[in-house]
Amino acid sequence: MGDQTSDVDRSLDDALEQVRAAWLIDDAFSEQTRLRNGETVERFTRRAATQGARSLGDLTPELCRGFLVAPTSEGRRPELTTQHARRAALRMYFRTLRQLELIDWDPTLDLQLQARSSTAARPLTDDEVTLCRFASRLGSAGAISLQRAVCWALAEATAITSEIAQVRINDVDDCENPRWVRLAGTKRSRERRGELTEWGSHVVSRQIQVLVSAGAPTSTLLTYRGSGVPGQHVAQAAVCNAIAEILKAVDLAGEPDVRPASVRNWTGRRLFDSGMPIEQVAVRMGARSLDTVAEDIALNWSPA
Repeated sequence: MGDQTSDVDRSLDDALEQVRAAWLIDDAFSEQTRLRNGETVERFTRRAATQGARSLGDLTPELCRGFLVAPTSEGRRPELTTQHARRAALRMYFRTLRQLELIDWDPTLDLQLQARSSTAARPLTDDEVTLCRFASRLGSAGAISLQRAVCWALAEATAITSEIAQVRINDVDDCENPRWVRLAGTKRSRERRGELTEWGSHVVSRQIQVLVSAGAPTSTLLTYRGSGVPGQHVAQAAVCNAIAEILKAVDLAGEPDVRPASVRNWTGRRLFDSGMPIEQVAVRMGARSLDTVAEDIALNWSPA
C-alpha cells in the first residue's frame, strides 16, 4: 500500500477496480447485488469525473448528495426508493475504500433521506442487508464482532431478538454446513425452524467451529454471553444492541422506520416476492395471523 498522499490521489478508475475486486471475493454479496451496486458506483464515478473529480481526494459530500437526486435515464427525478438504493451503494463503496486503507473518511455519513415508509420496522432492502453484512466484519475468531454477525445471521433466519438469545449449538441441524435452526417462539411468534441464508450459514458454521474447538458442549448458547436468562429482557436487550450496532455502523439506526425487526421482515418480504404464498410466509415467520405478517413485510394485503 502506498503512502496516504498517493492513496488520496489514486485515480477513480483504479479505486473502482480495487473495490470491485474486493466485492468479488466477499460472500456478503450475492451476484445480483454485486452487479447492481457495481453499476451504480460506476455511474457515480463517471458523473463525478464529468464534474471535475479526478482522484479519491476529489470526492466530496456535495458530489454524493448530487448523485442521489440526479435524474434517471428517462430524465426524471429519482423516486425515494432509488435514492435509498444509490445511497446504500455509495456507502458500500466508501466502506470498502476505508477497509482497503485508501481513504480514512466517508462523505456519505451525513446524507439524510426521507423515511421510505411510515411503518415501525419496514423490511430492509437487499442492498441494505448486504451493506450490514459487509459492516459486521467478523474479526478474529471468537471476537465480539463474530457474535454480532451471528445475531444478524439468525435475524435473517426470521429469529426475533429474544429467540436469538436462546439458540444453542444443538438447535442447528448441521454444525459443518448449517441450513436450519430451531427457534423457540415467543408470545408473538410460534415455534418453528428458520432457514439460514448462504452468508448466515457461513457465519454460524464459523461460530460453531470456534466454540467446539474450545471444548464447548452442544448445549452452549450460540451467541449470547451475558448473565441474563436466555430469552428474557436482559438477554434480549443485548441482542437488540448487537443488531443496532450494525445498523448504526451503516448509518441506518437513525432511520425512523428501521428497527432490529427490519432484518427478519426483509426475509419475509423476500420469501413473498419470490412467489411464496402469504400463508406459508406466515408459517416461516411464526406469525399468528396473516394481518400481522402482512404488516411486518409492508404488504398492502386483504383476505380474499
